[in-house]
Amino acid sequence: MTAHEKRAFKLNNASGKFGLGRIASFLRVFLFVPCTIGLLMASIVPVNADEGRHAIKNEVTIPLAHWQLLRWQDGAKVCDLFVRHGNQPTSDDIVQTCGQKTLDDWLTTPPCTGLGGKYCTGLMLRQVSQGTGTTTKELALPNITMRVETVNCIPGQVCADRPELRVVAEEPVDDHQITRVHVRIEGTEKIYEGTEGQFKLPLTTDNGGWLTYWADSSLGDTSKLFQVKFRSVKLDGSDSPTFQLDLLTDEWAESLPAGSALWEIFPAAGKPLPIIYEQPLAKEYLATANRYNYLAAHLIHKGLVDIRSCKDGGTLANGAASPCGEKVAAAQVVEWQNKYDEQIYQAAINYNVPARLLKGMIAQESQFWPESNNPYEQGLGYVTEDGVSMLLLWNYRYYLSTCIPAFDTQICWGGYSNLSTERQTILRGIIFGKIGTPEEIDFLAAMLYASAVQTERLVTNVIGRDLSDVTTYEDMWRMSIANYYAGSGCLGETIFAAAADDPPLTWNGLATHLQGICKMADSYVSRVFGYSDLQTISIPPRNFGVVQTHLRISR
Repeated sequence: MTAHEKRAFKLNNASGKFGLGRIASFLRVFLFVPCTIGLLMASIVPVNADEGRHAIKNEVTIPLAHWQLLRWQDGAKVCDLFVRHGNQPTSDDIVQTCGQKTLDDWLTTPPCTGLGGKYCTGLMLRQVSQGTGTTTKELALPNITMRVETVNCIPGQVCADRPELRVVAEEPVDDHQITRVHVRIEGTEKIYEGTEGQFKLPLTTDNGGWLTYWADSSLGDTSKLFQVKFRSVKLDGSDSPTFQLDLLTDEWAESLPAGSALWEIFPAAGKPLPIIYEQPLAKEYLATANRYNYLAAHLIHKGLVDIRSCKDGGTLANGAASPCGEKVAAAQVVEWQNKYDEQIYQAAINYNVPARLLKGMIAQESQFWPESNNPYEQGLGYVTEDGVSMLLLWNYRYYLSTCIPAFDTQICWGGYSNLSTERQTILRGIIFGKIGTPEEIDFLAAMLYASAVQTERLVTNVIGRDLSDVTTYEDMWRMSIANYYAGSGCLGETIFAAAADDPPLTWNGLATHLQGICKMADSYVSRVFGYSDLQTISIPPRNFGVVQTHLRISR
């Protein structure tokens, strides 16, 4: 079982940057579903999450009262009311016992001001008697809670001894206690008397293993099954044995690289993570000094650079900066490319995507210039209608945060695909309205996260195996970037074509199966992942000097 819900939803080829009509047949064969429950960091989750704890029956004392509705005119009884509470009968009490007409007569009765009610009309309410009685009520019991504690090894760090864990259970019901804790690892089960069990983890491969645990209560029932993925590996290259522990839990989220919990996949153990995947400690670590000649040209055209020393006016016929223009704009280019670092950093933390990867994507899309000459691609991320649909389909948390304020919870709960066409259009308009505002980079990070979620579904649904068995952490991010740019049609068809290849499924291997316009995804991925090499970036944004064909399949 994975840490988030698995459903089925039709793959929409047009959810990326461009679509291909020839993939329509592929779309009719495979179904892909966005997660609509919790697109949040994976955690220790109950396996049988829908099973609640049994309830207990208690005898409780309740107030009882006998009331009557009478006519003011002659005192005749209209209705007897027996209520099981200490208050005056409610409208619900009256309509259930006496009917809607009697309730209407009661609600329309004017205040009685005549002496003794002689001249009053309508109905009056009189209490005949009151007392107490007993009834049986079912009380839902709070569930047993469980947690995993580390003993001798901090996740993500090197340890001197083989990692140990402790599983602790707590019984919230008074006068009852946990009697046993069960732990199952890779088919081997251990039982510990009392409220906790402590054990050494077996060594695993780089892919890790699953820990399942549950507890028994003196109430006579058993907790839900909980499951968490872990990795316990022995590292090579030191004089004395060293080990590494990794846990895919919220509690140790900071020890995990972005995306690892989402995909339930670990990067290679004992090796430094490539810097583009590392989450920086602060925005200052995102600073770059790349030479973007199309950004330089924009700054020149807007009069933000003094080009009086350039005889050619600082720009070339193709819209890029000339060597002279690039030179005089160098300082402004460095300042401009780092002006969004704080927003990028915060958005990356918020959606658990690599900050440098997000910045590299923006660099490739727009070279950090916020305006586009292409009406179909807008803002810093060159956002398209299809890209916004991908965001709303595959990032459920972001979808709800957009939908509920616009409509209401009941309308939004079924997901973006179940909304009317009119409401979908309204939501997309709300997203596009954030371009040029402080919220723009936040929704770009949310889009990158949505692409990562959709990419997981593409791989697992086509290959039919767990991600950790068929690909790597690094390649999942490369595929997610390709999916953002080229769309799920290109990526899905390519994965399908590569399904017969020997694992692991790598981006380099997938790239050999790219066809037609989809081939552009390979160079795009390379440029995004190479942005931080402090090179001259001369590749133009996609609305400068590059002819793009945007074929779309209607939804």
